[in-house]
Amino acid sequence: MKRMMIPFLAAVLVAGTLFAQQLSTTPTPRDAGWVKRVERDAAQAHKGGWEVVFIGDSITDFWQNRGKAEWEKYFAPFKALNLGISADRTEHVLWRLDNGQLENNQPKLFVVMIGTNNNGHRPADKESTADTVAGIKAILDRLAQKAPDSKVLLHAIFPRGATPQDACRLRNEAVNAEIQKFADNKRIFWMNINDKLLEPDGTLSKAVMPDLLHPNAKGYAIWAEAILPFIQKSVKTSVTPDHRMDQAWWKQRFEQKLALAKQGGWDLVFLGDSITHGWEGAGKQVWAENFGAYKALNLGYGGDRTEHVLWRLQNGELDGYQPKLLILMIGTNNTGHRPAAQETPQDTADGIRAILDLIAQKSPSTQVLLLGIFPRSAKPTDVPRARNSRVNEIIKAYADGARVIYMDLGPQMLEPDGTLAPEMMPDLLHPKEKGYRIWAQAVLPVIKETLGK
Repeated sequence: MKRMMIPFLAAVLVAGTLFAQQLSTTPTPRDAGWVKRVERDAAQAHKGGWEVVFIGDSITDFWQNRGKAEWEKYFAPFKALNLGISADRTEHVLWRLDNGQLENNQPKLFVVMIGTNNNGHRPADKESTADTVAGIKAILDRLAQKAPDSKVLLHAIFPRGATPQDACRLRNEAVNAEIQKFADNKRIFWMNINDKLLEPDGTLSKAVMPDLLHPNAKGYAIWAEAILPFIQKSVKTSVTPDHRMDQAWWKQRFEQKLALAKQGGWDLVFLGDSITHGWEGAGKQVWAENFGAYKALNLGYGGDRTEHVLWRLQNGELDGYQPKLLILMIGTNNTGHRPAAQETPQDTADGIRAILDLIAQKSPSTQVLLLGIFPRSAKPTDVPRARNSRVNEIIKAYADGARVIYMDLGPQMLEPDGTLAPEMMPDLLHPKEKGYRIWAQAVLPVIKETLGK
């Protein structure tokens, strides 16, 4: 009889775990008042246009009261939405995501922390580590299904209880050890800031969490400061300086161009991406014929986006000299390398604005000729063309007619019906020599007027 009891008990334990996983992974609503709250939040979510969406329980929810000042201070530059509801468990979040909160809501970034109530509201024999982990995994899967272009910053569950030996703390840490494995550093990113919330001996101070569970204003400030750089990079990528030094050719080009820049004396600078870089390729002869008489420097890098130009300028490419004229065109890789859900035309324009501001700071006497992004793709209705056109509509307002002037050469490169011919741009993106001649002839009058020759 005893031998028969062992498999029977094992079967009961497995059945118990499966039942708990059904609880943690089965979308479940709460009371009527809660459903009304979900409906209100879903209506907000449905408005769309959100850049950052926080998903969680009371710890997230309380950004709206205990952390309100910090939310305004740190997240005001972003269009951020709070989808935290006090006392929620994984199954409640799943129900919310299935009932309106992801309709027309594909932000650039979700910030997710959930699970402390799974451990806090159910004893360990009713919900195991694996059960809570399964619920969190179900939420991540739902986000991947309904918002595939959005990134996810997955948080370790915050510490709770006074000491490291607290039973709920131990259960949360066991969950954290497993869910961090879900991070692929492509769509899902892991962040554990628990050490910032704890004392050196691992105790949790009431000066940070008065009830040893929910942060106060100080705790929310710690949280905000910890995640702000990641949010800035993920959401406002176009205005966050970044480099490509891990690419050998780019690193070599930067070092070569930086050495040239440091020689000083440059009167004319072209700044941009592969289209500007192409003055050293398809446009080489045109450059020699039209700009050979000037002290002109080409700072175009194939594949660069606004954030790369910002990094280059911050790291010396405009130091030690003040060109009389800088010709700037950038942005086609912002719109071409990222889906619309990840970067809007306004985001790209913000990156261009940041470049103009940095030029003004580093070289206030320099006049900037801001070029509209060249047309790309065959037809005006093609998405890449339309996105670039919208950027151009925005950035032309950045010209003040004095320090910054605007010029759009796009119409000169198109056929009468608005199509882009392979004879102008074989890949419908990069000009042939014919395109560079149009470019040179258009900007020469500005160059001669500004440089006085």
